[in-house]
Amino acid sequence: MKIAAIASIFLLVLGVRVFLYYQNQPHFFEGQEVNLEINLNNEPKVFSNRQVLSANLGLNKLIIITSFWPQYHYQDKLKISGKLESRVLKNGPQLFVLYFPKIEQGNQNAILKSIGNFREKFIDLFNRTLPINYSSLLLGITFGIKEKMTDNFLNNLRITGVLHVIAASGMNVTLFGGFITAVFGSFLKRQLALFLSIFGILFYVFLAGFEPSIIRAAIMGILVFSSQILGRQRLSLYGLILAGYFMVLLSPDTIFDIGFQLSFVATAGLLYIRPIFYSSEFIKRILGNSLVGEDIATTISAQVATLPILLANFGSYSIWSIVVNALVLWTVPILMVIGGVGGVLGLFFDMLGKSVIFLSLPFILYFEKIIDVFSNFGGILKIENLSWQIVCGYYLLLGVAVYKLKNFKV
Repeated sequence: MKIAAIASIFLLVLGVRVFLYYQNQPHFFEGQEVNLEINLNNEPKVFSNRQVLSANLGLNKLIIITSFWPQYHYQDKLKISGKLESRVLKNGPQLFVLYFPKIEQGNQNAILKSIGNFREKFIDLFNRTLPINYSSLLLGITFGIKEKMTDNFLNNLRITGVLHVIAASGMNVTLFGGFITAVFGSFLKRQLALFLSIFGILFYVFLAGFEPSIIRAAIMGILVFSSQILGRQRLSLYGLILAGYFMVLLSPDTIFDIGFQLSFVATAGLLYIRPIFYSSEFIKRILGNSLVGEDIATTISAQVATLPILLANFGSYSIWSIVVNALVLWTVPILMVIGGVGGVLGLFFDMLGKSVIFLSLPFILYFEKIIDVFSNFGGILKIENLSWQIVCGYYLLLGVAVYKLKNFKV
């Protein structure tokens, strides 16, 4: 009864917060003159004669199209004045556009400026060392930095279901923490491995540039790993729920962020689906004797948990995704180490950094070959409209299956 009463109070507080948040949102309209101050949370897209910046305008997305010079960068603080133009995308959501507005650069936070400078140096170093696709792949895997790729390479990543490894997403952080635990757990005590995983997550957040989706995933991951360090596995779910609760309480529109959804559900999948593989001694032996056993368990757990979210937001899913992920995910921690070490060394010794980064080439070539091969196999499951009833039914059945299988022994 006490737990139910506390939960009811928490839900009531959240309901009031959400109501007031949306009631007090400013309303924008076509032709409105606006004066805004924004921090760029993404690197602008640069074309031959213009830059395209993106930001949030209340509950809508704002696109800013401006001249090629002066160039703006991640975490720049900008004062923008202009007239809004409204656009409606094919799938429904509205966005606003500012064409060549007046832009002034404000005083930037010294720490964020330093981070932005490091990111620029990493991007320049990687681009001078590897071809564009390989450089972008390594930057995405290592730092969560999104750089230009050829359309064909990007499409192959998408249709084979491995695009998540180059995005600054919650799933990427979750997999990163899981891989660190698996690596250190092979020769260290589990609690020490989990402790090192927390520092690994913090390190990744710093290098990724403190993007919102990364921060949310890091908070979740740290809470979960901390509860496991204390030997209170049952508290992991409570920590995950509390992390999600307070994130939504602070910013209610977080619940609609795909990165938040993936990080929350993927973490839950690793906590409660992945252990099922190891509850069976027979399956545990098979996975333990396989070079990709850990990757298969991690991939299946995360993808089973996130499947409805992926289908609802992207409309497609490759039936080869689990196979491709199992074949390439083992390269991710290796590439992260090579990219991280090479990037840091390159800040001080250019040639040494480039030499280390060049060691990633065999792994990237292997990665590219796998996605090239499987991208030609077809097997794309497409769903144009996934109703909320189907999503709820899926998670209800999944919950029942996890409950029944968690104590399954063979």
